[in-house]
Amino acid sequence: MKTIKLILASSLMIISLLLSAQPIIFNDSTIQNSIYTRAGIEPASMIGFGYQRNVNANFLRQTITLYAECNFAAFKFNWDNSELKIGAITPIYQIKSFKIINNFNLSLGSVVTQNFESKKFAFANEIAFGIYKQKWHLALTAEYEKIYLNYLAHSDFYKTTYYEDAVDGWYTGAGGMFQVGIEVGKTFYQKFDVNLELKMPVTEKFNAYLSPGHANLIIGYRF
Repeated sequence: MKTIKLILASSLMIISLLLSAQPIIFNDSTIQNSIYTRAGIEPASMIGFGYQRNVNANFLRQTITLYAECNFAAFKFNWDNSELKIGAITPIYQIKSFKIINNFNLSLGSVVTQNFESKKFAFANEIAFGIYKQKWHLALTAEYEKIYLNYLAHSDFYKTTYYEDAVDGWYTGAGGMFQVGIEVGKTFYQKFDVNLELKMPVTEKFNAYLSPGHANLIIGYRF
């Protein structure tokens, strides 16, 4: 039971590293790259850095934005409390300025506390519905995040203080969460992106999450 509680705790802490909003560059044919930084509360305070690149997918007859990013806990800025993520942003339907956008990613995260060290492998998918212009966009978002594999190593402190027979190892079924929200973005001087995203999270069993709301601010530069 204590191990199960630690798995749930580590899962919630790792999920708190997951920041999903990115600048939108697929609808700008004049550039191919973007770098960006973010600050957010999900529910912990986070800082992230990322890179995007537009690629032409001839078989889909459209542009796909590939990205890679790294997120850190704002007050524990180290690799022990971080997440690496790769993903792709793909328009899946559009009528003039109205678009439906799919954002899929895979991630590897790490959390270290006094009681345990945890590693996770997860996937997430977000669907956005909204108006996407070359210089601004406004969209509603729905996202699902699932941790499919979790490694938990109990600290000596935990074994000495709470449960000496705690077993380290790999665990599945660590859980996930849903988020719904709204995202707005604006491009200034054709180069600088400012995005704001607000979300409401629940667990995958539709129970209350650690925090009632999440917020991300993203600033990017196109080139």
